[in-house]
Amino acid sequence: MLIRPLTPAIGSEVLDIDLADATQVTRHADRLRALLAERQVIFFREQRLSPDAQVFFSQVFGDVEPVSSTFPSHPANPYVEMLVTRGKETGTDIWHADLTWQPRPPVAACLYAVEVPEVGGDTMWASMTAAHDSLDEGLRRYLAGMTAVHHWEAPALVNNLKRQPDGDEKYHAMRRRYPPVDQPVFLPHPATGKRVVFVNSLYTTRINQMGHDDGAHMLSFLAGLARVPEWQVRFNWRKGSVAVWDNLATQHYAINDYYPSPRTMHRVSIR
Repeated sequence: MLIRPLTPAIGSEVLDIDLADATQVTRHADRLRALLAERQVIFFREQRLSPDAQVFFSQVFGDVEPVSSTFPSHPANPYVEMLVTRGKETGTDIWHADLTWQPRPPVAACLYAVEVPEVGGDTMWASMTAAHDSLDEGLRRYLAGMTAVHHWEAPALVNNLKRQPDGDEKYHAMRRRYPPVDQPVFLPHPATGKRVVFVNSLYTTRINQMGHDDGAHMLSFLAGLARVPEWQVRFNWRKGSVAVWDNLATQHYAINDYYPSPRTMHRVSIR
């Protein structure tokens, strides 16, 4: 198994491993976990993963749970989420971390490319530990201990949910199950201890300890730190590509430039 860093701050490509081979995955599990903690997102090429094989590989990084987002689950495995888009109203073309509107968001995610456009459809990740470390010490002290509200009802995600069979029923069930939640503005990472800027443009609606105007400006500034190129990595998908990312330490942005080409991805969330 060979490892190739893609940028100084974030992201490595892992070569010469077959993720469908349970023996290889088990043999390299400790090294893969350490690499994810260090590099925050890791990539693999030319893989062939059944839903069951993707779940087995994902379990290297933690427990998996059945799909609980606004996207449907795979008919062959309830732990695999199906992201089927054509580059229009995807709801993911904005900087975010997954499911931060849940009390315990996933610590990681595994995304497998089933069908991708010939051109376009890249995904970018940003290190939010690097974002935190860039802040002035006085600002860090000022924001320490503050919390922010996260909620799932972004318009594109609501529209995606309502387009599904029984969409209105699913929408109201989601509203009952997932009211807004508070998360720390600076999250101490449970594995590394590093501080993470844990607000995002998609799901974070306000900072509790600040007034409306000041809070809105601060939220825009903090969420906007994901847009700094020096702590980003950009990945060009090909069929069979796999990405595993630290969902607490990073944010990601799915570039929406491939309409009307189809794009099918399978995702497993890791707790």
